[in-house]
Amino acid sequence: MARLQILELPEGASDDRPPFILVIDEVAFGNPVYERFVADEELATGLASRVGAQAVLLFEDTIDIPANGTSAYAQSAATALYLGDHEVPEVVDEEGEPEDWHGILQTRRRQLTDALGISPLHDWNGILKEVTQMRTGYAAMRDGIMRVRDLGETPEVMDAQHAQPTGYLHGYAVAIRAAKQASREQPTHG
Repeated sequence: MARLQILELPEGASDDRPPFILVIDEVAFGNPVYERFVADEELATGLASRVGAQAVLLFEDTIDIPANGTSAYAQSAATALYLGDHEVPEVVDEEGEPEDWHGILQTRRRQLTDALGISPLHDWNGILKEVTQMRTGYAAMRDGIMRVRDLGETPEVMDAQHAQPTGYLHGYAVAIRAAKQASREQPTHG
């Protein structure tokens, strides 16, 4: 669920009220709000002027503004974290501080999208969709490579009226051998 936050900016000499930026975070990639902001560049500017903000910033990730004193994932020390009916034991880092699971997952997501060469704006479902499409593409390439490797060096069908059948057959065989050599250099696992 998207959140609205205010990031206060330092006051200038001519400011009659404190300047601020409106921050909208936790807006999923496929969310209609996200789509509208991407499609209409003037939407953020218009919204900022209507509410008196210096700018409007939209984020897919959670942006915690310490001055606001809230965190989307803050829990009191007495409150246990539950996933379903199971309590998740507290995990601490080297300094004895509780781990930030959301931050860890977001970092891992960004690392994964970088390693795969896909847009870092994808959420987990978008990453799964991209990887599925990549695997389908790799399977098609693998099948094509395997077909080339299985080709015979003589054509299955040839024009009986060909003026130079020996030269044609030799050229065909050379081309097939070259294609097979090139296909050996391509991995077929995926």
